[in-house]
Amino acid sequence: MRFTRLLVAVFVGAVAASLTAAAEPPVAATVEAVPAPVLAPTAPSAVTPVDLETALSWTLSRNPDLVALRPNVNASAAAVAVARQFPTELNPSLSVDISPWTYERDFGEGARRLGTSVAVKWAQPIGPGRRGSHLARAQATYDQTQWRVLQAELLALVQTYRLHQAATYRREKLEVARQLAEFNEQLVRTIRRQAEAAQAAPTDLVLAEVENQSMRQRLKVADQQYLDAVTELRKQIGLPEYAGSLVPTGSLTIPEDPVSNDEEQLVGIALAGHPDIQLATAQANTSRAAVALARAERIPVSSVAPIYSRDETGTTFYGVTVDTPVPILNPGRRLVWQREAEHQRDLIAAEQTRVRIAAAVKASLAKWQQTQQLVAAVTDTAKVIESQTQKMERLYTAGQTDLLQLLQVRQRLIDAENAKLDMLWQAIQAYADLLAATGATPLLGSLPVACDESN
Repeated sequence: MRFTRLLVAVFVGAVAASLTAAAEPPVAATVEAVPAPVLAPTAPSAVTPVDLETALSWTLSRNPDLVALRPNVNASAAAVAVARQFPTELNPSLSVDISPWTYERDFGEGARRLGTSVAVKWAQPIGPGRRGSHLARAQATYDQTQWRVLQAELLALVQTYRLHQAATYRREKLEVARQLAEFNEQLVRTIRRQAEAAQAAPTDLVLAEVENQSMRQRLKVADQQYLDAVTELRKQIGLPEYAGSLVPTGSLTIPEDPVSNDEEQLVGIALAGHPDIQLATAQANTSRAAVALARAERIPVSSVAPIYSRDETGTTFYGVTVDTPVPILNPGRRLVWQREAEHQRDLIAAEQTRVRIAAAVKASLAKWQQTQQLVAAVTDTAKVIESQTQKMERLYTAGQTDLLQLLQVRQRLIDAENAKLDMLWQAIQAYADLLAATGATPLLGSLPVACDESN
């Protein structure tokens, strides 16, 4: 199905797009929002079927966490645009000092007015290395934000896959309980007619009615569990208006065309572009830019200013002044050490993330392969028990066995059907774990970033 066919192709495209974005950081970026589906209002009793692909699409467009997270990409892109500009702290400053009222005391004659004094200074701060360090840090943060959004989309899609299959699983369990309840009701009616005709013992009727009431209770429990699963899926998709009308469609089956059963290939896919690895790498790049910035800040911001002045006697002065802090009390060396330690920490974290992802892929693949074998075995066993149950029903109809033995066989059939559904559910969970470990879920919500050169 489409959910599995797009795994490798889409993910490789996303990795290539991220590498292109890293090579040419945008001046400012705008991410188009995924359009929310336009849904016609439905009556409270209406049924809204939702297949897996629709659930994934609605999750990307309506999940509240994703909708709230995506604007961070624009904010980070704006920070890159700001870092590309000339730093405001390095803007030149102009100082003009005019004194038009200057008087000289003249003993015996009062005060004598002198000429106007003028002093003009144009100061230009100089901070080498700061602009590049700020830009590198902003770009690393931008890449980190993009991968964080990608990671959130991956987790949301896998969670939707789990919840949709969970609702389908509960629906199948409900259907099994409903069929068994209908069978028990029919059995009670049949035994009641036989008891009235003195063809069945009263104890058989009591036993059948007790089993029927017990099955009704199971049916209520199964129905409530199904409603709970649908509610969780509705919250994940972000459709509060469909509390009781959303119905998951599709059968509960294991994927027919998984990505690959080759361990090395899956590990390579995960290491090439798993969002967790890329996020850890972006964090290491951010801390490396912080090291460069700390080293640049050790260089004092000096100010060079040409000066023009004319005193009250008309004498003109031209010169240059240099102002610079003297880093004696705090040379900034310890801050560099701190940033280098943080960078080393992030490098180790990135490497351990790669180790963790590789181990998770191997473990998930082994679990997936094992559950596939168990599903096949449990399915074959359920078919045999179903065939034997049909034989027992024919024997009971012919009067060659009693009701207690029939109910025992029917109970074994219930257990077999539930075991088959449970095993399918375990296989689906193992496949979801494999998807999350490889990071190869279709990234349908990762839209391309458009550059806006006007900012």
